[in-house]
Amino acid sequence: MNPATNLVIAADVRELFLTAGFKDFADFMEMADGRHICHKRGRSVYRFEVGSRAFYLKRNRFHRVEFFKGLLRFRLFRREAVREWRNILMIRDAGIPTITPVAMGARYCFGFETASFIVSEELYGSEPLDRLLRRRLGPLRGRDRRRLKGHYLPRVADIARTLHDSGLNHQDFYLSHFYADDGEGLFLIDLQRVMHRFRVPLRYQVKDLAQLNYSAEMTGVLTRADRMRVFHRYLGVSKLCAADKILLRKILAKSGRIAKHTVKLLERRRRRGEIL
Repeated sequence: MNPATNLVIAADVRELFLTAGFKDFADFMEMADGRHICHKRGRSVYRFEVGSRAFYLKRNRFHRVEFFKGLLRFRLFRREAVREWRNILMIRDAGIPTITPVAMGARYCFGFETASFIVSEELYGSEPLDRLLRRRLGPLRGRDRRRLKGHYLPRVADIARTLHDSGLNHQDFYLSHFYADDGEGLFLIDLQRVMHRFRVPLRYQVKDLAQLNYSAEMTGVLTRADRMRVFHRYLGVSKLCAADKILLRKILAKSGRIAKHTVKLLERRRRRGEIL
């Protein structure tokens, strides 16, 4: 642990990173190699390789717009890398498979984070679940199609239920943040916004489930009946009661608002040059 920058590197990759030139906080923040995956205001993600292993480096930098947004929302002292690292550990403790964090660092000024990063190892041979379903369900028919859905969709529902039963909510609970690997394992990723309470408030339960419902619908290969089966599995019931139906109506209404917001969000990101 470096007291000036709070640098942490897992023991099993420390020598590997040292030989690759990652010796201090600045080496991670200034890395120019690798493949640029995405960027948002004050945040970027790169994929890089060291030897036979691959990693994702997520960097957070001070951005004045995000700073003032934080002031308005009373979130001045957010610690992005530390928060995501802890979220990953909480998700793992809940029994939900996820990424493996291997390094983390942060720089502070008067207790305020000015820059930070987190490195996780690649989920080898994996891809987003929504992409996998579109790719593999397209040519399938009948029993094979039902078998593939029956393999993944109940597990998505189980992860959602475990998450909420553990007092956790994701806030970006889209199928694109479930990763499936060659061994048909299923992993939950993108955990920087996870929140933890004794019990998940209704509005955040609805938000997670609406994001899941919206992204399932947008695959174009999952039917309304498929989504209802996921909802039944999540609740652990075969027939919906009156309270379940009220929850479902809230989820569907929120899904509609997400669809409208997504259109506006994508347009803003295009104007900022974050996506094509």
